[in-house]
Amino acid sequence: MRASRMLALLMQLQVRGQLTARELAQRLEVNERTVQRDVEALAAAGVPVRSVRGPAGGYRLEGGYRTRLTGLGADEATALAFLGLHGVADDLGLTAMLDTVRTKVLASLTGEARQRAQRSAERFHLDPVRWYGRREPTPRLADLAAAVWRDRWIRIGYVRDGTLTERTVAPLGLTLAAGDWYLVALRDGQRRTYRASRIRTVELLDESVHRPAGFVLADIWTQSRQAMETEHALIEVTVRITTAALPRLRRLVAVTGQDRIDLTATGDDVELTIPFEGENWACTALLGLGPAVQVLAPAPLRARMAAQTRAASARYES
Repeated sequence: MRASRMLALLMQLQVRGQLTARELAQRLEVNERTVQRDVEALAAAGVPVRSVRGPAGGYRLEGGYRTRLTGLGADEATALAFLGLHGVADDLGLTAMLDTVRTKVLASLTGEARQRAQRSAERFHLDPVRWYGRREPTPRLADLAAAVWRDRWIRIGYVRDGTLTERTVAPLGLTLAAGDWYLVALRDGQRRTYRASRIRTVELLDESVHRPAGFVLADIWTQSRQAMETEHALIEVTVRITTAALPRLRRLVAVTGQDRIDLTATGDDVELTIPFEGENWACTALLGLGPAVQVLAPAPLRARMAAQTRAASARYES
């Protein structure tokens, strides 16, 4: 344990140049006295660690010293896919492991390559969560990830239409899409997709999962997504809208994955035909635009919008 901690301390100095005892203690999750003992042990072993005194002091390596002991352990390698996706690693319980992996990767790079990697991290950030959305609670996500990694069948408690049902499935992979996690699994020989936030219980079973030959999670997810989109068919809605409200409408439609609204239109009003994920969503979204929008078709949605508007008006007039 101490040897791995000393190696971590050495790599922290190699990557960051100079750190105080307090900074090292925070990064290694130990006290400052332990840092001091580890530094003394490294120096006794011939590692040129220098103590710099004063307000800007700390510890640093002399003469550009570098260690090549930066190999990844088997557990640490599982976090490699999430470099640059710290929030995702948090969801899966890999935060500490990911920090170690990042440090080891940076320590293995040359000076120029390390600077480029750090500059990239400072200038680009990946956020998979949609705008104005909150992540749904996924209390069983770590259990699902463990089952996927260990290739074990699981028995899950899954909420469907408000009812908790039990399913025995062979988990194949987890996908994060627009801020929500989904489990791809086999059940009764058929591929199924389950929303992770609706999984209430996970029981790991003894039976091993035999993954289908040629299985590629990214390809399977594309097929599953297309199937779900087909099941929840889009409806085409024709509206008349003020040009001033077009940017707001574009943001609403972008939630459904569409991006076909012309923002270059001029004049007071413009007519558009837009796809929505069902009448409920179309009604909710368009009502939010108030008098800036008028539904022209389909007729059932137009009638529903009129009824909703009258009902809202009546509440304010009473």
